[in-house]
Amino acid sequence: MLKQRLITGIILVILVVLGVLFVPNTAFAVLAAGIVLGIGGWEWAELTGLKQPDITQPMLFIVALLLFALGIYLSRGAFWPVLSIVSLIVWGGIIYLLMTYHQGVLIYQNNKWLLRFIAFPVLLIAWLALVILHDKNSSMLLYLILLVAAADSSAYFAGKRFGVNKLAPNLSPGKTMEGMMGAMLGATLWAIIGAIYFGLSLADGIFFVLLSVVTATLSIAGDLFESLIKREANQKDSGTILPGHGGILDRIDAQLAALPFFTAGVMLGGIV
Repeated sequence: MLKQRLITGIILVILVVLGVLFVPNTAFAVLAAGIVLGIGGWEWAELTGLKQPDITQPMLFIVALLLFALGIYLSRGAFWPVLSIVSLIVWGGIIYLLMTYHQGVLIYQNNKWLLRFIAFPVLLIAWLALVILHDKNSSMLLYLILLVAAADSSAYFAGKRFGVNKLAPNLSPGKTMEGMMGAMLGATLWAIIGAIYFGLSLADGIFFVLLSVVTATLSIAGDLFESLIKREANQKDSGTILPGHGGILDRIDAQLAALPFFTAGVMLGGIV
């Protein structure tokens, strides 16, 4: 399993770097829609009860996501300011759900539409932020992807070495407060490197580092929210498409929360 996971991980890194840096934005938008909305949407549909063998419902779910994406894309970003605000509201609500979660609560059993509905703002706005940031500065997008990876790795090692206090025992028993502190430290170090690399002024650099640390912290909410969905579905992984890693959602869960916030931040801050 470790060998399989390592091989898949290396292939993913190569494909992501090549895709982000060398694929034209229009093709990138289509490719990202296929991965995030197509495959990710399929996994989300199955986790929330729209399962095979009747593929009609998950297919309609994906078609709806892609049609919304097409409309948003053709608007050429006109809806981005509104959608970025919507994203903040949605993720604020998600954080509330995470803080109050207990497995088996009736709100999810009696209202299966809730988690399905949340897929639309979460997946669509993350996809749009991905496309916009890629168009503005593909190197900045690669920085964000590596920022979340650095935070996740730092959280793992800090939690393994110092972890005592559980962060969200009802959702992910392995995550600790100490791990979150490690994630913030790792994000800070990576952000300083990023600020130097992008040649930012002192004021912009401070803003960039703070934005990056908050983004990395918020990415944990994305990870936990996918854990919530999987727990409600009694599934370990969102899918099996990535050998040793699970599904697409298992790999992009943290990015779903990070992308809209970071993209809005660097645009408002005039960094891109």
